[in-house]
Amino acid sequence: MPDLNLDLLDNALDSLNEALSRYQDGRDGNDKSYKFCIQHLSHFFELILKYYVTRSHPLLIYKNPFAKHLNDESHTIGLFEAVNFLKNEGHEITERFEKDLSWLKKLRNGIEHHKFSMDTNEVEETIGRLMSAIVEFDESHESVDISCHIQSEQYDLFHELANTYEGRLKKAEELVEERLTGCDPKDGNCAVYHCYECDHDTMAPNPNSDTGYRCTFCSNEESDDIEMDCGICGQSWPLWQMKQMDLDDTGHSEYYCPYCLHDPEYRNDD
Repeated sequence: MPDLNLDLLDNALDSLNEALSRYQDGRDGNDKSYKFCIQHLSHFFELILKYYVTRSHPLLIYKNPFAKHLNDESHTIGLFEAVNFLKNEGHEITERFEKDLSWLKKLRNGIEHHKFSMDTNEVEETIGRLMSAIVEFDESHESVDISCHIQSEQYDLFHELANTYEGRLKKAEELVEERLTGCDPKDGNCAVYHCYECDHDTMAPNPNSDTGYRCTFCSNEESDDIEMDCGICGQSWPLWQMKQMDLDDTGHSEYYCPYCLHDPEYRNDD
């Protein structure tokens, strides 16, 4: 039997194709296949990000590139060391992408070292975001053209996963526009804020939300950027700049702005 030789990129793409195959098995009813999908997908991301590092210089994937001797047993950098290198080099990697990579690595570690549980809906959602993010990253840097390396039997699934996420995002952005239609700024709650849960500008006015806003993509209702009226002067301030204070023992509270609280950064009372 001939030897199997895969370089760094081939090894990464092989794991991606295997992850997609296992994902399809899971979707077809074999839930345990999702476990192997996560393992292969985690392997793919670690290797593909290392590959992007090698585009700057092949030796940079080693923990000690200045060692006297480097060989196949020399230790290489980890996933987030590769992420940090790419960020330091000026590549844009979103906070959401890093969170999803952390989720993937944590779940992979649970699978390989202890015990784990997973929500298959969350698996599909996160894998879709990861597929979309890595394709966007790759296209912006004209590196691999990942879709060209997907096996024919997995090609439709690969694009479906990425497009499912992109399709949901498009609908969320359209819903933001609907929420703003006919909104009168005099009535308040007409702004759109950035949602730090899903990393999109989709925190739109919603009368059914306790905060007056709800993300049209992930349904998050909390953001420190949401403006509140000061309980003293009535002026609107971002929540992160205000202080919430209890008024009585019943739990009723008000938000007060830094100006009314005589914050020296906002007013000089001398």
